[in-house]
Amino acid sequence: MSRISLTLFFVLTLVCVHGQIFPVDTLLKTGDIRRRINLVFLSDGYQAHEMNTYITDVNRLLTDMFSQVPFKHYRNYFNAFAIKVPSNQSGAKHPRTSSDSDCAPVPQQDVDNYFGSTFDYGNIHRLLVPTKAGTIAVTLANNFPLFDQAFVLVNSPFYGGSGGSVAASSTHSNANEVSIHEIGHSFAGLADEYWAGSAYAFERPNLTQQNNPSLVKWASWVGHAGVGVYPHAEASNWFRPHQNCKMRYLNVPFCDVCNETFVERIHTLVNPIDEYSPRLPVVALANEPLQFSVNYIKPEPNTMSVIWKKDGAVLATNQDAVTVPVASFTTAQAIITATLTDNTALSRSATHTTSHAYVIEWTVTAEAPVTGVKVQTELLKYEVSVFPNPVVKDLQLSYVLPRDARVKVVLEDLSGRQLTSLLDEQQGPGSHSVSVDVSDILKSSGVYVLAFQFDELVTFKRIIKPD
Repeated sequence: MSRISLTLFFVLTLVCVHGQIFPVDTLLKTGDIRRRINLVFLSDGYQAHEMNTYITDVNRLLTDMFSQVPFKHYRNYFNAFAIKVPSNQSGAKHPRTSSDSDCAPVPQQDVDNYFGSTFDYGNIHRLLVPTKAGTIAVTLANNFPLFDQAFVLVNSPFYGGSGGSVAASSTHSNANEVSIHEIGHSFAGLADEYWAGSAYAFERPNLTQQNNPSLVKWASWVGHAGVGVYPHAEASNWFRPHQNCKMRYLNVPFCDVCNETFVERIHTLVNPIDEYSPRLPVVALANEPLQFSVNYIKPEPNTMSVIWKKDGAVLATNQDAVTVPVASFTTAQAIITATLTDNTALSRSATHTTSHAYVIEWTVTAEAPVTGVKVQTELLKYEVSVFPNPVVKDLQLSYVLPRDARVKVVLEDLSGRQLTSLLDEQQGPGSHSVSVDVSDILKSSGVYVLAFQFDELVTFKRIIKPD
């Protein structure tokens, strides 16, 4: 048995022995789970008879979340599911070990909940953390492995939450705002814009030690809607982009810098092209028109542009379909392309239009004798997969190249910090598979990110290192 097979057997055995199957409710379904961002909620501190309350609580959060920018613009890019995990007792643990005064109204209690959610984590009362990371990983792997962002909702009326690899919050009256803030940490890798302490101070999309407005990472936003370079009062060598952002205060919007970070993250996870035609090879006679079409996920409002070209010359813009007479193909071979780009005003990223352009290409070849044409098509996507996931030691990377490409694979943590380069080489078209021993790289349990770059196109995959 190969090392890959042994690792996969170990992971599957771990799941089979320790994992349980729980009911999963579909709360929002806008498309195929392989083509959308899947938000997966897990209940903690809800007993079996409280599952209806849990679903109501999650739906309330989703309604609030998708009423706010940027989520309301990209609702069509998301699915949401709720795994119903019953606990033996209701609520969250509260050991009363924190020194801060926030814990005054909260009674000391030891609760038998499924994921070990507890207040007072890190000696901070409001830091509510599900401590059983391994149990969360196994539950996700056994019940919804194709998740993109996991969220533990804790059945406690007291204020609290956290934003590690898995976001969490209580059901306090401000829970929706806390939850959206924590998703900013977990999904977008954002820092708090209040001063959380030196232990949390490192470069993030909205936190930096660069104070030059023309060099700061959000320079393109400086001077717009209150964006600037503002020092933290508690640490004047660290700077935030805004004075009134949701990453600092509840019940206010995300600032432009944070919105851009969300948009860029969304596009790394979703290729908006759902369908295209013709998809299979077709033969058209000389007196027949050829129709090319694309069906894609539209933001609300729709900021996606579609540019159709024939041999590099523009045929049409912002149309879902074009018709081209067969008689217009006068050369032995011609190329029809449809390029989709999100022109949202929420992003001013310099790499947005190169990193997140989506291309379909049709090759039209004249038949001999020239009585018609033959059309071949390919979506310039790369069918990236990684397994096993969760991974303990050996990780298999697989992808398909539609043409020659420079392939780079980088392992990052959730903040976007590069841990190591796994691959960097020119490769030819076809299927490729690479085995990587990550046991010495993934030092601790948690969620990591693999960044695959094929020439100018970038896609990301999350992997889990269990306890």
